[in-house]
Amino acid sequence: MRRPARIVGALTIVVSLLPVSGCGGTTPSNADRIFVSAMVPHHRLGVELLDNAVPRVDDVRLRRLVFKMSAYHESELHDLEQRLAAWGVTESARYPGWISDGDIDDLNGLAGMDYDIRWLELMIAHHEGAVTLAAAEVGDGADAELRSLARRISAAQRDEIARMADLLAELCAGTCDAIASTVGRG
Repeated sequence: MRRPARIVGALTIVVSLLPVSGCGGTTPSNADRIFVSAMVPHHRLGVELLDNAVPRVDDVRLRRLVFKMSAYHESELHDLEQRLAAWGVTESARYPGWISDGDIDDLNGLAGMDYDIRWLELMIAHHEGAVTLAAAEVGDGADAELRSLARRISAAQRDEIARMADLLAELCAGTCDAIASTVGRG
């Protein structure tokens, strides 16, 4: 968990140098600005992973979960993008839960059960990043609506991490149980 903390710390420095502008009469705190600057690209990546999974996921249970996750990402992303623009905040290039282009390329080279397993591994790590970002916002944010959103994100992502970790353990069926039993469990 040290790596995400360093990334959030580095984001604090970068975002604190940006000019502050109001949104809806509220002056965002540095924590608010960091959260928005990281969650916009975080959610865009999540939408990309979900859209990529829709035609490719093999397991029916995972397909249902993908559709459930897709339902809320777009509306949250829209709200966050509006704040990003209104506050004049620049998107973060790296953030907790970031996935490299190489990992996405590797994922795209897989099919069937191999795709499902790797997708779950990547999405669990991605969700854990959202939980890290949300915790920082809940703890330090000034914008009540944004803190409320962060709480909802954290609750949804924690629930989905548990569901994905359980499904990953089932799909691995002895081939990756050691990984599946520790992924998403803290």
